Amino acid sequence: MKGTILDFSIQTNSGIISGDDQKRYTFFGNEWKENISPQRGLKVDFDLNEQGFAIGIYKALGASPTIANHSNTTEKSEEHYHVFDWFIKCMKNYANFNGRSRRKEYWFFRLSIFILVIVASIVDIVLETEVIFTGLVLLATFIPDLAVSARRLHDTGRSGWWFLISLIPIVGLILLVIWFATKGQSESNLYGEPVK
Repeated sequence: MKGTILDFSIQTNSGIISGDDQKRYTFFGNEWKENISPQRGLKVDFDLNEQGFAIGIYKALGASPTIANHSNTTEKSEEHYHVFDWFIKCMKNYANFNGRSRRKEYWFFRLSIFILVIVASIVDIVLETEVIFTGLVLLATFIPDLAVSARRLHDTGRSGWWFLISLIPIVGLILLVIWFATKGQSESNLYGEPVK
């Protein structure tokens, strides 16, 4: 099917396509298959899943290159991401509790936070500022951490509310680590299409 992107939000990692059939279709960022960001007004080709969401979205052949040139040409595909590229991706999805996140995204985000906390702790020690910088890092990453945790649970077919099981000492944390390390479902589920 053909259509035009009406809007795309980095914060929610979702957008809307106006199909040539005069209907609007929601899509999630993981369904965008091009190396450029989805841009408003860009002509696209896409399919629909059983729930009526747009999937497998590509820039239409012959689409205006002027729209695509406004995007950041230094963007790279996820296969070439490094640790902090995953961190930035999660921070761009700051409070996005919708959709799914694969293991790589979740664990590299965790690793990034760990590295930042170590650096902030060293700065606190050198400047003798108690835990000010460490606290700021943890505060700044709290909501994205919850969001990527919920999306990771979605990828395994569980509700994000299962994260509350972490309130049960030891057993809850062990279950969460197992779920976060589990491979995501390879088919569509309530939370969207499978991520790569």
